[in-house]
Amino acid sequence: MSIASSSQPLLTMTMAAAILPQLIIAFGITLALLLVAWKRSQRTIALFTFFILLMALLANISLLSQPVIQVTQLLKVDGYATFAFNLILIAALSVLRMSHCFLKTSLEVHDEYYLLLLLLVLGAGVLVVSDHFASLFLGFELLSISLVGLVGYHRGNQYSVESGFKYLILSATASSFMLLGIAFIYSVVGDMSFNARLSSELFEQGLGLFFQLGLLLFVSGIAFKLSIAPFHFWTPDVYQGAPTSVTFLMATISKIAMFVVLLKCIIAQRYLLLESFQTFLISFAVTSMLLGNIMALKQQNLKRLLAYSSIAHMGYLLIVIIVTSEQSLEFTWQSSLFYLAAYTVANLSIFLVISLIQQHNIRSGNQEDITLLDLKGLFWRAPSYGFLMILGVLSLAGIPLTMGFIGKFYILSQATIANAWWLISILIIGSGIGLAYYLPIIFKVFSNVVITSPEDKKIKSHFIEQTLIYSLITLGLILGILPDMVNQLIRS
Repeated sequence: MSIASSSQPLLTMTMAAAILPQLIIAFGITLALLLVAWKRSQRTIALFTFFILLMALLANISLLSQPVIQVTQLLKVDGYATFAFNLILIAALSVLRMSHCFLKTSLEVHDEYYLLLLLLVLGAGVLVVSDHFASLFLGFELLSISLVGLVGYHRGNQYSVESGFKYLILSATASSFMLLGIAFIYSVVGDMSFNARLSSELFEQGLGLFFQLGLLLFVSGIAFKLSIAPFHFWTPDVYQGAPTSVTFLMATISKIAMFVVLLKCIIAQRYLLLESFQTFLISFAVTSMLLGNIMALKQQNLKRLLAYSSIAHMGYLLIVIIVTSEQSLEFTWQSSLFYLAAYTVANLSIFLVISLIQQHNIRSGNQEDITLLDLKGLFWRAPSYGFLMILGVLSLAGIPLTMGFIGKFYILSQATIANAWWLISILIIGSGIGLAYYLPIIFKVFSNVVITSPEDKKIKSHFIEQTLIYSLITLGLILGILPDMVNQLIRS
């Protein structure tokens, strides 16, 4: 029996097909390095990166209807992971145009920027299909190291060095906490696979100090990436100092990957059966929802405002984990992935507009940082920009006929079934506070503006940007009115 098992291949064709999108990106990184050695051209490497990401997306879409496939002990490809990776690839494709707008203002060739972007996507792709603590840590480090390089990439920004150094130190600390936590968990469980469930005897006898401390350290490392309070202090400074395209990557790709792997690990390991762990998550959720919304009230810098907003939204998403049960696992995944899809579309809409306004300001000789004053009269200067900004803000605020409203409705529905009334109350209070800083953005967009120069009269953009803007407007309206289109993809 052992001879037969030893003769079996470690990786079959079925397994290779299941992780084909990740393999395409890994192969693309190797080819990109050869391409850079042969010819340094920003246009060439940008087109090559677009081609690799598009091929990976097409390969990943073909996996939506495939059954669950276990790829060795490290990875497991299911429909939920495939849908999440679709979101990651779409976000990465979208950020290419924002990156081009940002990079073309410099005289340097930026081949390494696109290499770091591909490494970031590969790390996120490994995370969403992880089924083992070893693959989780590998994906976590790929994601973290790539982001460290990208955060401090814009050396001309006055906050670049500060934000890059701050993210480097805190990210390394979070990685250390997580690795030590995994070691403590392994010392009790004896297996690093997510499927190695804790036995009933361990629950009855008590898991001990090492396990409790390990769980605390492990979740703390992931909470850093998710910007969950009280591990959020880096978020506003790094969001402001990083290039806008990189801020968008941190707000979407990083959070999608980390939340999906956290949910997979918690469900598989049955951590929610531990009362102390539930209390731990509840304190995180309540603190994030209240602190994130309250701290955003006085923010004038738009990227700092969105940083605090992201802290609150991660608090909302934690409710889905807290109230989940064995009977509601399917609804838990559906709620989480729909909310992440809505959050991604809304952030993409807002950050695209911020990026285009930044380029307009740079051409006009104005400051690079975008404040609420820069949005004044945006609807009259560039109607498509203003409408897209309003649509994204309304979705984040959870206003009806937007994806954000449907996402919050799913969270409230699941919390109602679990009778978590006080969590529902905190969510409603937090959303109410959020309106106090979301609505002023809309008022600024619609406010009158005095035209002092021809540059202020109209914001011009390339045909590609206009196409992307109108596509996002159409997508936001359709998915807000017909959310079942997304739900059918998740259920498939």
